[in-house]
Amino acid sequence: MCGKEMASLLPVRIEGTILNVCRDCAKFGDNVKAGGKPGTTAEPSVIQARLQNRERRMKTRDVYEGGEESFELAEDFPKRIKDAREKMGWKQEELAAKMNERVSIIHKLEAGTMHPDDVLIRKVEKTLEIKIKEKVTIAAVEKTSGKKGMTLEDFIKKK
Repeated sequence: MCGKEMASLLPVRIEGTILNVCRDCAKFGDNVKAGGKPGTTAEPSVIQARLQNRERRMKTRDVYEGGEESFELAEDFPKRIKDAREKMGWKQEELAAKMNERVSIIHKLEAGTMHPDDVLIRKVEKTLEIKIKEKVTIAAVEKTSGKKGMTLEDFIKKK
C-alpha cells in the first residue's frame, strides 16, 4: 500500500480484499492465514447476497392459496374519520394542519369521494389514533385440472 519494496510481505484483509503488504501497513487490516486463497472471504459477497434476495423476491407464489390475510380500506372510513376528528374537538382546518395536508383533502376523505393512498392512510391513523383499514381473509379457491374438460355435471351446476 505504501509503495515500500520489502523482501517479505504479509497477507492482510483490508476492507474485504486480501493484499500483500509490509509490516507497517499490516496494522490497517486483519491478519490472514498464509494458506488461504487471495480474494476469498468467509462470508458471502455482496453480489451473492443481493442475488439471493432478488431470487427470493422474484419467486412466484399462487395467489389463490387460501388462508392469506390482507388489509383493505374499511367501507365506513369517512364516518370513522369524521367521528374521530369531532371526538378530538378539531375542525377540518385543524386536522389538515396537523396532518400537513390541504383542507380539501380532508373534505374529500370525510365525504367519501376520495380513497386515500397508503401514505395518507398512515397519516390519518396516526393523527386521529384510529384504524381505517380492516383485516380481510382471502377465501381459498379450489383448483381444477386443466386437462379435464367440462362435464355434464358442471353444465347442470352452472344453470
